[in-house]
Amino acid sequence: MKWWETLLIIQGYRRRNVLQYQLQRIQAWASAFCMGNKDGKRPQDLIDLYIDHYIEEGEEQLTQQEVDDLQAEMAAINKANGF
Repeated sequence: MKWWETLLIIQGYRRRNVLQYQLQRIQAWASAFCMGNKDGKRPQDLIDLYIDHYIEEGEEQLTQQEVDDLQAEMAAINKANGF
Protein backbone atom coordinates (compact mmCIF):
# COMPACT_ATOMS: atom_id res chain seq x y z
CA MET A 1 0.00 0.00 0.00
CA LYS A 2 1.33 3.41 -0.91
CA TRP A 3 1.70 6.26 1.58
CA TRP A 4 -0.96 8.46 -0.04
CA GLU A 5 -3.44 5.57 0.09
CA THR A 6 -2.76 5.16 3.80
CA LEU A 7 -3.33 8.87 4.39
CA LEU A 8 -6.66 8.74 2.54
CA ILE A 9 -7.77 5.74 4.61
CA ILE A 10 -6.87 7.53 7.85
CA GLN A 11 -8.72 10.63 6.69
CA GLY A 12 -11.79 8.50 5.90
CA TYR A 13 -11.75 6.94 9.36
CA ARG A 14 -11.54 10.38 10.97
CA ARG A 15 -14.44 11.69 8.89
CA ARG A 16 -16.61 8.70 9.84
CA ASN A 17 -16.00 9.45 13.49
CA VAL A 18 -17.70 12.87 13.37
CA LEU A 19 -20.45 11.88 15.83
CA GLN A 20 -17.87 11.13 18.51
CA TYR A 21 -16.18 14.46 17.83
CA GLN A 22 -19.50 16.28 18.13
CA LEU A 23 -20.22 14.54 21.44
CA GLN A 24 -16.78 15.44 22.77
CA ARG A 25 -17.29 19.04 21.67
CA ILE A 26 -20.62 19.23 23.52
CA GLN A 27 -19.01 17.73 26.63
CA ALA A 28 -16.18 20.26 26.51
CA TRP A 29 -18.68 23.09 26.00
CA ALA A 30 -20.83 21.87 28.94
CA SER A 31 -17.74 21.67 31.16
CA ALA A 32 -16.71 25.20 30.19
CA PHE A 33 -20.29 26.40 30.78
CA CYS A 34 -20.35 24.87 34.26
CA MET A 35 -17.01 26.49 35.10
CA GLY A 36 -18.37 29.97 34.47
CA ASN A 37 -18.06 30.48 30.70
CA LYS A 38 -21.63 31.75 30.28
CA ASP A 39 -21.11 34.32 27.56
CA GLY A 40 -23.65 32.76 25.20
CA LYS A 41 -21.28 30.92 22.91
CA ARG A 42 -22.38 27.79 21.12
CA PRO A 43 -20.37 24.53 21.00
CA GLN A 44 -19.51 25.38 17.38
CA ASP A 45 -17.80 28.56 18.58
CA LEU A 46 -15.65 26.63 21.06
CA ILE A 47 -14.33 23.93 18.70
CA ASP A 48 -14.74 24.06 14.93
CA LEU A 49 -15.37 20.80 13.07
CA TYR A 50 -15.31 20.33 9.31
CA ILE A 51 -18.99 19.32 9.34
CA ASP A 52 -19.94 22.82 10.57
CA HIS A 53 -19.12 24.26 7.16
CA TYR A 54 -21.91 22.17 5.60
CA ILE A 55 -24.57 23.41 8.01
CA GLU A 56 -26.20 26.52 6.65
CA GLU A 57 -27.04 29.34 9.00
CA GLY A 58 -30.56 30.65 8.99
CA GLU A 59 -32.34 27.51 7.91
CA GLU A 60 -36.06 27.96 7.63
CA GLN A 61 -38.02 26.96 10.69
CA LEU A 62 -41.33 25.15 10.58
CA THR A 63 -44.42 27.23 11.05
CA GLN A 64 -46.92 26.29 13.74
CA GLN A 65 -49.35 25.15 11.03
CA GLU A 66 -46.73 22.77 9.59
CA VAL A 67 -46.00 21.41 13.07
CA ASP A 68 -49.72 20.81 13.68
CA ASP A 69 -50.08 19.08 10.30
CA LEU A 70 -47.12 16.79 10.99
CA GLN A 71 -48.41 15.90 14.46
CA ALA A 72 -51.86 15.12 13.05
CA GLU A 73 -50.28 12.91 10.38
CA MET A 74 -48.18 11.06 12.99
CA ALA A 75 -51.27 10.54 15.16
CA ALA A 76 -53.16 9.11 12.17
CA ILE A 77 -50.30 6.73 11.35
CA ASN A 78 -50.05 5.61 14.98
CA LYS A 79 -53.82 5.07 15.15
CA ALA A 80 -53.75 3.04 11.93
CA ASN A 81 -50.96 0.85 13.31
CA GLY A 82 -52.70 0.32 16.64
CA PHE A 83 -50.47 2.45 18.85
